Amino acid sequence: MAQVLKEESREMILDAAKDEFMENGFKESSMRRIAQKSKMTVGNLYRYFKNKEDILAVIVAPAYRAINKMVSDLTDNAVSFEREGFNFDASKEELSVMMDKLSDGMIDAYVKHKMEFNILMMNSKLNDNIVDWFKGLITGLIAKHYDVKEDDKNVNIIAKGYAIAIFHGIREILKISDMDTESLKRITKIYLNSYLSMLDFNIDRYAI
Repeated sequence: MAQVLKEESREMILDAAKDEFMENGFKESSMRRIAQKSKMTVGNLYRYFKNKEDILAVIVAPAYRAINKMVSDLTDNAVSFEREGFNFDASKEELSVMMDKLSDGMIDAYVKHKMEFNILMMNSKLNDNIVDWFKGLITGLIAKHYDVKEDDKNVNIIAKGYAIAIFHGIREILKISDMDTESLKRITKIYLNSYLSMLDFNIDRYAI
């Protein structure tokens, strides 16, 4: 019976944290208010979770796993959130097909886990980790396409800019609550595919 009560308390904390994050944003949320909404002491709350990031990781896990599975499936397990960089070759046309499939799958997952996705896209250390992962992926893509070194400082700066823009652009698209599912898929496909134009750029002109 005690174990059941512990699991119920844990679920109460997660529900309270979702409300707190949605109401105040991740950075402005507090463990004290989460404890109050969970009808427990702050000390008892810390028995279940060590901090807000710990709670966040559990809440967004379904959305995170869904996207990770799609990325792994689309790249035949060559790319995943558990691995840095990438080690597969794909043409621009193949990448465009992957972008379309990823857009469809991501929006389907968003519709299924809307609150979790909205919380996932809030400012947090997890966001920074995702952006850094995107940066590694884009660095590898640029390096392979233009035959330059991945540790080139200029390449890393460019990749970081793309990674930040992609992540925050997707976040803004998902904020448009009055857009239907098919419209979300269409605009996401256009947005993600627009970044493939970087592969058409004459990078040799700038001797990077």
